[in-house]
Amino acid sequence: MGEDRRIYFNVRLIIGLVIIAVGAVALLMNLGYDIDIDLWDYWPLILVLIGLSRIFQPPEYRNLWFGLIFTAIGILFLLDNFYLIRFGFRELWPIVIILIGVAILKHGYGASKGRSTDVDYIDHSAVLGGGEYNYISKTLKGGKLFAFMGGCEVDLREADIQGDEMVIDIFAMMGGVEIKVPESWQVTMRGLPLMGGLSNKTSRRQAGKELSPQGKKLLVKGTAFMGAIEIKN
Repeated sequence: MGEDRRIYFNVRLIIGLVIIAVGAVALLMNLGYDIDIDLWDYWPLILVLIGLSRIFQPPEYRNLWFGLIFTAIGILFLLDNFYLIRFGFRELWPIVIILIGVAILKHGYGASKGRSTDVDYIDHSAVLGGGEYNYISKTLKGGKLFAFMGGCEVDLREADIQGDEMVIDIFAMMGGVEIKVPESWQVTMRGLPLMGGLSNKTSRRQAGKELSPQGKKLLVKGTAFMGAIEIKN
């Protein structure tokens, strides 16, 4: 990963401005001004903003697939609110089923068997099951983890990163992923929790000293949909 860590689309800033605008319009209406706007018609903009926040990110933080999905669903609901098309939750649930299938195919099917040890790439899937994996490779290059109604526990405390940085991409749906890392690693989490949670419980200090900015860096890109992703020492 490069040194550029700029956020190209600050969704918190945009959502904050939208909330201020909504409050201002509501205040003017309460003061008697005739503003012919139904604020509820614009709620799908929240989905659009979430999607754009995933698309317009630096490459190492980007989650294009989920960004496009949220943006498209938000636009469909928005068009329905203005009676341009017919789209509602009845039409939405089959799309959700399709997306679950696509996610499973994208990340692989079934829980990996056995214990991974001296390999350089992390790649495990847990569907209706799970597993525990210990790594000892000193040249890890990143990886991906997928959990659907299952769980993965990955122990990297005896491993090391090739170079200075690596990325692990995690998707957890109604399941959980737990990764244990060395105390010397600096962990950054970027992701999207949807009725789920992302948790970075790693220590910020080592032997009473602050972690060196030149230390090994792990970026975790996670999506937790009714699931949990946890990184700890």
